[in-house]
Amino acid sequence: MDHARLERCRLDTVTSLVVMEFIGASTAASTAVSTLDSHTGNGALLAAECIAKHAPNVRSMVCAPWNVSAAFRQLASPLSLAYLKQLHTLTIPLAAPLLSDSQTASSLTTLHIHAHILAASGPGIVPAQQLQVLRVHDAPAFFSWEAFASTGDSDQLEFASLTALGIDFASDNVVTTADFYSSINRTKSSVHVTMGRDRRRVVFPKLHSLSVSKVPYTYAEAWRMFIGAPVRRLAVAGPYAHVRYVDTRLLRTLDSLDVHTVGAEKSSHGRFTSFVKMLLGEDSNVTCAWLRHSEAFPLSVPETVRWSQLTELCLAAYVPALALLLLVGQLPSLHRLVVQHIAGDACEEEIDGKMCAPWGNITAPAVPVSTSVRELQMHMGGGPTARIPTLQAMCYVLLCLPGVRRLAVKQVYCDYVRDFIQSSAQSHPALANIELVRHVFIAAKSPMFVLD
Repeated sequence: MDHARLERCRLDTVTSLVVMEFIGASTAASTAVSTLDSHTGNGALLAAECIAKHAPNVRSMVCAPWNVSAAFRQLASPLSLAYLKQLHTLTIPLAAPLLSDSQTASSLTTLHIHAHILAASGPGIVPAQQLQVLRVHDAPAFFSWEAFASTGDSDQLEFASLTALGIDFASDNVVTTADFYSSINRTKSSVHVTMGRDRRRVVFPKLHSLSVSKVPYTYAEAWRMFIGAPVRRLAVAGPYAHVRYVDTRLLRTLDSLDVHTVGAEKSSHGRFTSFVKMLLGEDSNVTCAWLRHSEAFPLSVPETVRWSQLTELCLAAYVPALALLLLVGQLPSLHRLVVQHIAGDACEEEIDGKMCAPWGNITAPAVPVSTSVRELQMHMGGGPTARIPTLQAMCYVLLCLPGVRRLAVKQVYCDYVRDFIQSSAQSHPALANIELVRHVFIAAKSPMFVLD
């Protein structure tokens, strides 16, 4: 390690440190650490101390990407410890535990860390009180909250300042309440069921954003630790059989919801379809919703949709045109609509009867389905060849939403839709006001990425 070269770099002004690799860096780092090892027996520690000495004012440290080589991982832990007391932001990959007899991360407000590092680091290394953003990666179902607990914590562990929490589980294998009680060697008596493992009540009085992926739990109690927290944005991903246990009371405070599930869906009476139908029938203040499934699911609409505040909706669904319009007609505030699959199925026969090939004269309803939708985006699967029945359904949906001012469709469908707009603008003047966007996914920010 060249001390003189580091001094000439004036690193005392550096406040943010990023540990990352480029071509040849892994070999160079490995050689440097090995050389120091041969002289001192602890090359990574000496390298970290050297960097910390010449760059003493670092407040933010990011080790990226997560799959950095062994040499960089070897450096990450002592470098983190060298700055531990003064860091505000720490993102650390697979590395050694954060072990220190003399200090804790007393200034840390943002932490992205792998669960196994926390588990091996012991209690109180990162006090819960000052953390504002926390993301735990590759978490086992019963990861421990101990790393955030001070010695004075007894019946309650409070994350007093935390506004954003993300938990990315390592596996979505089934976990039951019996597994939870077994993990803490206790019976149901006087135990608060949590995500992770803790005998205390874990509370989040300021939590606004919550993201949980590969959710393994098959019981609603795991979500109750967030009831009472002011959660405004919720993103949850995992198998349908697990996601369906999300406590619907969380909907009452949400602004944004992203539900992304995996699992087969066979019919309109399938389980995920029923789950979405149930969600839409719950009282909710959600303004932005993404409902996504690994396989396109057939949309089923409840008699009464209670999402009156919804302004943006993205459906990764197999949506018959008439079912879509039935839903949109019950969303008085909807401004932006994204549909991944407009269905070409039996319901289109009703639409086709009003048309002549290739698009004919579509008869729009006497009363528009909605005038609030301003931005419409429609996608279809099935390869590069546009299917006429489905394209006709797209055009029919467009006529039912005369407030649309911006329309995005795939490149392969664009000419067809443009011809329809031009030929129908005289009988449907609202079409003349549409901006047609060719093969562009209009920017949309899913709440799933609230912690990125």
